[in-house]
Amino acid sequence: MKKVLFIGPSFYNFKDEPSIGHLKDKYQGLSEGAEVFVLATGSPFHIKKWGVNFYLLKCKLCFLFFGLFAGAWLCWRKKIDVIIAQSPLLEGFFASILAKMFKKELIIEVHGDWEAIFITKKRKLERLQKIIVQFFVKESFKEASKVRVVANYLSEKAKHLAPTAVYYNFPTYTNLSLFFNEKDTSFEKYILFVGVLYKIKGVSYLVRAFSKIEKQFPDFKLKIVGDGPEKDNLKEQAKKLGIENKIEFLGKLNLEETKDVMKHCYLLCLPSVSEGLPRVIMEAMALSKPVVASNVGGIGEIVKNGETGFLFEKENMDDLTDKLKKIIANDELMKQMGERAGEFARKYFSIDEYIVEYLKMIND
Repeated sequence: MKKVLFIGPSFYNFKDEPSIGHLKDKYQGLSEGAEVFVLATGSPFHIKKWGVNFYLLKCKLCFLFFGLFAGAWLCWRKKIDVIIAQSPLLEGFFASILAKMFKKELIIEVHGDWEAIFITKKRKLERLQKIIVQFFVKESFKEASKVRVVANYLSEKAKHLAPTAVYYNFPTYTNLSLFFNEKDTSFEKYILFVGVLYKIKGVSYLVRAFSKIEKQFPDFKLKIVGDGPEKDNLKEQAKKLGIENKIEFLGKLNLEETKDVMKHCYLLCLPSVSEGLPRVIMEAMALSKPVVASNVGGIGEIVKNGETGFLFEKENMDDLTDKLKKIIANDELMKQMGERAGEFARKYFSIDEYIVEYLKMIND
């Protein structure tokens, strides 16, 4: 059984287990086929849980300064066979150094476009940060023998930097049991958006598109779940368009609360400018909800246009408006799309399939 070290700055708080309980099936499954060690952030420093040894640094700043040394200690002390970096950024850079130093196999995971972090918001010393990111990514892929992506478009991007690596493509781990087990669903007359309110999420296009159809469909509302720097701008936009009474800003909700709003929506709309493989779309499909989303990133690989929902050209408000009209005007189409979305989700987002694919990648 191979000894595998996962490196990533994800935060694990074992003093608040409900916040991380959804990861139990993932780690229990992986620990049945490998001896798993995790280097991340959180508390306490060391705990064995779900068959996995977690080594946790207190914060991301600690990870920045001590992550490499902690990883070296684990590689030496635990005789690690495989190192897995959960992105090609800082953890990928650390992992590449460790792989070279200890002559270990390196797997780099790519969950999204690493350049998209600069679209999300303005950053201090952005030019310098871009140079650093490019350096980290280049060094990470240089040492990788395997690359795991969550969508085809990411493999095409990564192959320019790691042309000789072996590529594996399967979805990110998503425990959808909370959504699959929900039986009390309905189709009430509201469109739903869920996400952090950054410009990159394209919510302003959705607000404008909704303003163009709300008179034709006066019973419909738009509900927005999430918080972020664009919230005030979106509220002001709604006011200027005269639809502030038709839009509900519900703020940031936990997973259970989000599910309770999502289970009664008519459809989910995600008008993002850039995405990887959004979990929120998987959640909606697990509830048998149709999805209207921009055709960016890996979205087109899970939303089948005209079958489980509609895709529209990013930043194209007219296209978005047209797709919303088509589905809102046809209840039968909406229900058929929802049923097909649910069938696809049950087949494609299986935890068991994820475990099988992951262990195959490790052991190949």
